[in-house]
Amino acid sequence: MFGIDSVRICAAQIMRRRLTVTVLLLSLLLAVSACQGTGNPASANQALSVPAVPVSDTSSAEPAPSGSYLLFNQNVIEGLTSPLLDLADPDAVFSQVFAGLPDEVVVYPSENYYYFVLYVGERQVWGNIRLAVDSRDEGLLSFGYFEFIEFASRSGTGFNGAKLFSQADGVEVEKIDNFTYLVRADSKEVIFHLNELDQTPPSLFNLGEDELFVERTFDESGYQFFLLFNERENYFFWVLNEEEPLPDVLEPVADDLLVGKRSGFAFWVDDAHDARKVLFAVRKLSVTRNDYHDGPFDQLADNYAEETNVSEYMQRAFPALRGRIDA
Repeated sequence: MFGIDSVRICAAQIMRRRLTVTVLLLSLLLAVSACQGTGNPASANQALSVPAVPVSDTSSAEPAPSGSYLLFNQNVIEGLTSPLLDLADPDAVFSQVFAGLPDEVVVYPSENYYYFVLYVGERQVWGNIRLAVDSRDEGLLSFGYFEFIEFASRSGTGFNGAKLFSQADGVEVEKIDNFTYLVRADSKEVIFHLNELDQTPPSLFNLGEDELFVERTFDESGYQFFLLFNERENYFFWVLNEEEPLPDVLEPVADDLLVGKRSGFAFWVDDAHDARKVLFAVRKLSVTRNDYHDGPFDQLADNYAEETNVSEYMQRAFPALRGRIDA
């Protein structure tokens, strides 16, 4: 979500052996006919033309004693009608978000995005703070946000903003170790713990004769995946990582098809390979409005790019990239 789609699933190739009527029916079930478009917000370079609007109260939900999580409607309503914040000013929005962070945070998504939702002045604003693998050691912090539109379409009128912060902007990024960074801004310090993912091959299913394990990834939906590569036909595909807790309930819609109740992710049960669950579809609505369930394609394991050699597989899948991308 809100990143570059580095790898896209090739459903036709994955399902070549099982392109059945049930798959087509499920695709129709998942399609949302009222929604059109790509799901990417407008360019961050686009000029913003939004008025100064209220800022939400940063004292929102807290973890419940059981480890569950509560979000109170009171906070949402008060955020939508609270004092002014200029959403056209990335500095002001960053200051507001950073002020609301706890002293330590955990960045679960494997492309190092720390996501937030801000209810402010009649709007729902989604965004992220990112410590990107290619710039964080240079003291750079990426910040971006956009207006989340529940019923998004190609003709939507949402806005966005973005900025790359550095020490010149009063934002300092200090490396503690490879997966821990201290960020200072506005007389406040926050420790960011990046996700240290195990990168061993899957243990609950066997790979096919022409398949290679590339990497494990962690999606912003909470799902974890194995990214695999077919070296005979040169395509990627994603398999659910069932070695880790599943953040959803998968419901059967056919003998070998499952759909997540929360995510809308659709899986084919591959009985020939230990009943592994191959991702073959995501909700069109989620892609259109760019939400947390738009698929794992923008959450590669960036912190392990060199050791997994993912760029080589990308160039094999898309030969036009040869020599044009880095690790």
